[in-house]
Parts: sequence; C-alpha cells; structure tokens
Amino acid sequence: MATSANSTRSKILLESGTNELEVIVFLLCYLDGGHKVETRYGINAGKVKELVAMPETVTAVPGGASSVKGVFLLRDRTITLVDLAEWFGFQPVLDEEVRRRWTVVVSEIYGKDFGFITHGVDKVHRVSWADVKAPPPLIAASHSITGICLLDEIMVQMVDFEHIVSELDPSVRMELPSEGEGAAGDAAGKTVVIADDSGMILRSIQKNLEQAGYKVLPFHDGQETWDYLVRYRNGDTAEGPIAAVITDIEMPRMDGHHLCASIKEDAVLRRLPVILFSSMITDALRRKGEEVGADDQITKPEIGRLVERLQACIAAAESG
Repeated sequence: MATSANSTRSKILLESGTNELEVIVFLLCYLDGGHKVETRYGINAGKVKELVAMPETVTAVPGGASSVKGVFLLRDRTITLVDLAEWFGFQPVLDEEVRRRWTVVVSEIYGKDFGFITHGVDKVHRVSWADVKAPPPLIAASHSITGICLLDEIMVQMVDFEHIVSELDPSVRMELPSEGEGAAGDAAGKTVVIADDSGMILRSIQKNLEQAGYKVLPFHDGQETWDYLVRYRNGDTAEGPIAAVITDIEMPRMDGHHLCASIKEDAVLRRLPVILFSSMITDALRRKGEEVGADDQITKPEIGRLVERLQACIAAAESG
C-alpha cells in the first residue's frame, strides 16, 4: 500500500527561513568482501511525494542504463524505476529478509516522476542545515552525495538525486541559451552573487550570466554567501555594488530560504533582489519562498530564462 510522505514524517510544519529540514533516512544493503553491509542515506522529505512497496509489474525500457529497471504505473502516473544500489556500484543482498523491506521512494525531479529502490526506510529526523556538512573530497568526487550529517551517532549521506537523474536522463539537463543571447548592455558592470553546492550547476549559471555580460561571484553554500554579504555590507570587500543574489534552496550549513530571509531582514541588504533557483519548486516550496521575501523563483530546467528574469528583478529594484 502506498504511504504518503506527509503521513510518515513529523506533523510539525517547518517554518520558512528556519534553516531546518526533515530527512528521511533509508538503507542500502550490499556485499563487501562477502560480508553484508548496511549503510544509511538521506533525502529531504520535502522532495518525497510518497513511499510505496516494490511494484509487482515493471516494464523494461530497452537501451537504458543498467540501474534503470524500467517503468511502472502508480495510479495514473508512469514512474521510472531506478536501483540506487546498482547506481552506486554495490553488489546487492538478495535474500528474502532484505527484499521484504525494499521500499520505493517516489520523487518528482525536473518535472518527471522517478522511483528509487531502497532497502528499507529507517527514520525521519528534523535537523538544521548547519549540521549538514559538505562531503570530504573523496566522496564529493562521485558527485552523487551533497552532504553528510550525524544522526543518532550514525553518519548519513545526503544523496544528490538531481545529479543521478541528469546522468540517467540527459533530457532533463539544464540547457544554456545560445551564444550571444542575453542582457548585453543592461548587464555591463553589474555584479551578481550566486550560491549552489553543485559545482556543475554553479559553473552553468556562471557561464550563462557571464555570457550575458554580468560579473559573477560564486559561492558553494548559503553560509559562505551570507558571510560575504555581511562583509560587503560593512564595506570590507573590494568588489563593486551587488545587483542581485541567485541561490539554490538545498545547501549545506545554510539553505536558500534562510539566506533569503537573512537578506530581507537586514536593513541594508534587503534592497537586493533574491532569486531562488532550484531543481524543483513545489507549491509548498513556492509559498515558503514568498514568505521569506524572494523576488522570483525559477526551476533549474528554466535556466534559459534566467537572464530575462534576473533583468526584470534588477529593473524593479532600481525603479522602486
């Protein structure tokens, strides 16, 4: 039976800008040197549409990656089924005791529905983004883990599902506008701060904005961005005036909602337009963005319109 993600996690609604999230912890079991290993991974509960049992019928899709097991029907939706253990290169444990716990985490990513096979759901934790640390270089090099946190004295790795999906389904990758498109004259001399924990996405945004004529200051998480903005406010930076801030929502140490709220609550910085730029902006996330004062909210597949929307926000701030 399907289980709504809302019914599996805390009934406490996270207030906008509190820098907190709820993490659904799931298990992957695999063999390492003949021994069974059980490792815990996490996903932001806000990204989970529902948790379902392994479907009885899965239709294979020819030509796909080996970790894509096919598609299945969930009520009126077609869900692409991905084996996470196989994606990570693990040798799965196939005994019946483990298989009975298998649970599919259903999430909408880049506007498409995906189901990820896990080997059981453990707990739901409410944590601060400040407790989610950037992964060490060896783990970060895989590009499949965005952060690490300690829950119940156990290390939990936060999975970058957007990266996994973009590797498995190239059609969802962000498409930059053609060379020469963009703001040109209006952008000359204007500096934009961007924050995203994904190096690939950070480089894509930077290329997009520089192509349009903007100067870009990139940062890898919300806390690093906020620390810079405080120095900028205090006159301790060499860069010229900042025209706007573009930030991801999910980032270690400080998330985009908390960063936006901090900017809008500051007497000096509040004039800066803030654009939330995320892989998925649900109705609930959009409401949170509005509550913390975001000037615009754009999904990452819409990167082709980012310059246009940025221009509009800057123009509104300058005329207001």
